[in-house]
Amino acid sequence: MTRSSSVALLALLASTSFAAPATAAEPQRTRFALPSSNGWGALLVDLKAGKVTELREHAFAAEEPEIDEQGQDIWDGEQFATIHTRDVLYDAYFGVRAEGEQLWLPSVPVDEDASGYYAWSDSEAVGTGIVSMVQPLGALEATTFAFAPQGLKAAGMVLLLRLKNTGQQPLQGVQAFSLHNFHLGFGRANRPWDVHEDIGNNGETVEFVGGNEARFRERGFAGTIVTQALAPIVHRGVGPGVDLFALVDQGLADLPDNAPPPNAVDNATTAFQWNVGDLAPGAEKWVGIAAIHRGDPFAGAEAETALGAWIDGVGPQLLLARERSVWADLHQDQSKLPDGLTAIEVPMLRQAVAMLHMGQVLEDRSFAREWLSQDGEPRRTRFPGLDEDPAVLPAWIKHHGRGGVLASLPPGEWTYSWIRDGAYATAAMAALGMREHAKASLGFYLDAEAGRFQQWSELQPYAMPPYQISLVRYYGFGVEETDFNAFGPNLEFDGFGLFLWALRAYEVLTGDTSLADERWEQIATKVADVLVALVDPETGMIRADSSIWETHWLGRQRRFTYTSITAARGLCDAAAIAERRGDAARADMYRKTGESIRAAIAARATDGDGALAGSVEELATGEGYFDAAVWDAIAMGLFDPQGPIAQATFAALDDHLRVDAGPGWSRNDDRWDHAMMEDATPWGSDYDSAEWVITDLRGSVALRAAGEAARADALIEWVREQAATNYYMTAETFDEKTGVYKFNSPMLGFGAGAYALALAHRAGAFADPACGAYFVEDEAPSTTGTDTGDTTTTGEPDTTTAAPTTGDTTTTGTTTEAPTSTSGVTSAGGVSATAGLTGGSSEDGCGCTSGGPGAPGALLLLALARGRRRRRA
Repeated sequence: MTRSSSVALLALLASTSFAAPATAAEPQRTRFALPSSNGWGALLVDLKAGKVTELREHAFAAEEPEIDEQGQDIWDGEQFATIHTRDVLYDAYFGVRAEGEQLWLPSVPVDEDASGYYAWSDSEAVGTGIVSMVQPLGALEATTFAFAPQGLKAAGMVLLLRLKNTGQQPLQGVQAFSLHNFHLGFGRANRPWDVHEDIGNNGETVEFVGGNEARFRERGFAGTIVTQALAPIVHRGVGPGVDLFALVDQGLADLPDNAPPPNAVDNATTAFQWNVGDLAPGAEKWVGIAAIHRGDPFAGAEAETALGAWIDGVGPQLLLARERSVWADLHQDQSKLPDGLTAIEVPMLRQAVAMLHMGQVLEDRSFAREWLSQDGEPRRTRFPGLDEDPAVLPAWIKHHGRGGVLASLPPGEWTYSWIRDGAYATAAMAALGMREHAKASLGFYLDAEAGRFQQWSELQPYAMPPYQISLVRYYGFGVEETDFNAFGPNLEFDGFGLFLWALRAYEVLTGDTSLADERWEQIATKVADVLVALVDPETGMIRADSSIWETHWLGRQRRFTYTSITAARGLCDAAAIAERRGDAARADMYRKTGESIRAAIAARATDGDGALAGSVEELATGEGYFDAAVWDAIAMGLFDPQGPIAQATFAALDDHLRVDAGPGWSRNDDRWDHAMMEDATPWGSDYDSAEWVITDLRGSVALRAAGEAARADALIEWVREQAATNYYMTAETFDEKTGVYKFNSPMLGFGAGAYALALAHRAGAFADPACGAYFVEDEAPSTTGTDTGDTTTTGEPDTTTAAPTTGDTTTTGTTTEAPTSTSGVTSAGGVSATAGLTGGSSEDGCGCTSGGPGAPGALLLLALARGRRRRRA
C-alpha cells in the first residue's frame, strides 16, 4: 500500500516545537466496513467479508421512546424503553461462472487497495457514498458497486456487478448470480449497540414477478422488500426449499426456477442468474439489482411503483453514471472547498462533504405498525398521522427527524443526533458551502421535541427554565433523549452555547439571516436566556452538569470549564445576532453575561501557572485536572492565543496529556490521576487515555492561532493520513500507544466536520475573538480555586444570575482589541464574511463576533454496561 505522505508527516513532526515521539506511528488499515446512506436508510459493505452485511430501515439507531396507554415514557429498569431501528438484511452478494469454475464472490479475496469509495469525477478521487469492491479472478475482474440510492425516499440498496476481461484471450459462457438474504421476521434491538444484530427470519412470504423487470416481493413482520433485477435474467431461485448457496458454490448448476412456497416460511432467500455470455479481451458487461424496504408488510405494490419510478428504466451501467452525477452535483453546485488546499487534502475534504451529506436525516415520516417486535406486543406513538390527526396504528406518522445530523454512520455506534456533534457538523457544512444542509440542521434543533427534563428532580435546584436544545441527544424521530447508568442520567448544558455559535457561523458564512429572523423569540427565550439563567451564583461559571464527557449525575456533575467556554462563546454570538436585529436590550445582556462567564473561567478555572483546568472541582484537589476539551477556550477565541492563559495551557496539556504514538493528546488524565487517594473523577478508562481526533483538531486550530503553524499542520496531516489509509473514514480515537483506530468510525461532527473546520480556519475563517476582543489577563490578582500559585484576571466575575427579561447585567473586566485580517472566505451575495469566521471585524456594530474556530462536539466516552462498551461513562 502506498503511503508517500508519511514522509511529509515525519517532516512536519520534526519541525515542530514540541518533542515528537522517537518514531511516528505508521498509519494502519484496520477498518473495512464502509457505510452508505441516502438519509432514509443505511447499508454496510464489508470488504473483508466481500459482501453487503446490513440494510438498516433508518439511518439512525432509534426511532422514539416507548410510551404506555397514557402516553408516558416506559422505564425498562435501566433506561427509558426505546423503539430501535432494525437491520433487515443478513447479507447480499454476487457470484460468477467463468473458465469452468463457479463460485460466490465472498470466497474471493478483495483487492483492498483498489477498493473503497468510488470517485465522484474522472479527475478526482472518492467523494461519494458508492462503495466499490474489486475482486480479481484470473483474467476476469469482478467489481461490485454498492450504494444507498440517492433520491429514493426509502431505505434501499443498489448492487451492481461489472465483469471485465483483463486477459488476452476471450472468456466464454460467463454467468452471473446474485443472492439476497433479507430478514423480515420478529425482533428488535433493546440497546443501540445491538442494532447491527440480525432480527428473525420467521414467517416470510415470497412472490416472483417475471418479465423484463423480474422482481421478488418478500414480506414479513418487519415489512416488505421488493428486489428488482436491472438486466434480463435467465434463471432465478427461491429458498429454503433449495439451498441456493450450495447450488452455486458446489458445482456448475443453474438456478432452478422453482416456485416460491405458497405459504409463509422461515429463512427465505432469493437469487437471480444472468447470462453474461462471451467477453472479448478488454470487454466488460454489467448486471445488478435494486431493492426497497417499506415498514408496511402489505405495501408491496406501492414499493414496486416507487422503486420502478426511481430506476426509470435505466440499466446497471447507466444507473451508476446517474448516481455518480448526483454526487458530482453535490461537489460542483452544493459545496465549496476552502482555499489553500494541498493535493492530498482535496480527497479528504471531498469525502468529508459526502460523509456529512450521508449523515443527515432526510425522512420526516415513517410507517409504524400496531405491533412492536412481534405479533401481539403493542406499539404506540406520540406522533400524528400525515393529516396531523392522532395516529391510529398501523399508519404513516409524521415526525421531526428531518435535518438531524448523526454523530457517526454505521458501523459506529453513535448513529444519533447529538447537539455537540451536530454543532460541529453544522458549522462545517456552512464553511463548506453546504448551505441547505446547514440550515436544515439548525431547523432540526428548533423543531425537535425538547424541554422534556425541565421538571426532573436533578434540575430542581437550578430552577431550570423552559428550553429547546436537548440536554444530550435526540431519538431519530426528533425527540430529546438521555441515557442512564448507576449514577443517573446525563444532563448537559454546553449544547445551548454550541447551537448559538453554529447559528451565527451559518449566518456569517452564508449571508442568510432568515432562520434567526423567523425564530428569534424562540432562540432568545429557549436557548440564550437559558444560559443566562444557568450562571452559577457561587463561581460565575455555568452550573455543574455532565458536560462534554458525559459523566452522569448523582455526585458526578461538575462545573466543567468546557461548558462555560461554550456558553461564553455562544452568548457573544447571540449578542451579535440580537445587535443585528436591533434588539439592544438582549444584545447588552448576552454580551455582558458572556464576558462575565469568561472572566469567571479565568478567575476560577486556572491553576497557579495560569493553565486552564477541566473543572473547578478537580482544580480544587491540586492535581489531576488536565482536560483537552479546554482547547476551545483558545480555539473559540475567549483568550489571546499568545497570552499567559493560552501559553500555560499549551504547556500543561503537552506535559500531562501527550500520547506516545502521534502528535496529539489523550482527552484527559482521568485514567491515571490521583492514584491511591480520593479522586474528583474516579471513573477514568482507556476511553479517556485514547488520543481523540476532535481534540487533536481543536488543538490544531488553537496552535495555529498562536502562530504554531507547523504543529497545527502536523495534527491535520496525522488525522488525514490515518483517514486516507482507512478509506477516508475519520476515527473517533486513536490508540495512545500504537496510533491505530480505536472505538468508533466513521465520525461526522467529531471527524469529517472537525477536519473541515481546521482547514477552514487555516484559510482564514473562525478567527475573531469572542465578543470582539480577548480577555485581559494581567491586571488583577488571582482568585483561582487552588493555592498552587498566582494567576491574573481582569477582576472578579459577576456571580449574580442575570434576569433574561430585563437585560440588566453588569460586565466585569476589560477587554483588548485583537488584530484582524481580511483574508478568508466570502459569504453569499458577495458580503464579506466576518464576525469571528474570517478574521474580519463585525459590520453590525456589535463587538461580539461569531465564532472562534468551532466548538467541539461531544467527545464521546464509552462505559461498560452488560459487558459491552457504551458511549461515555
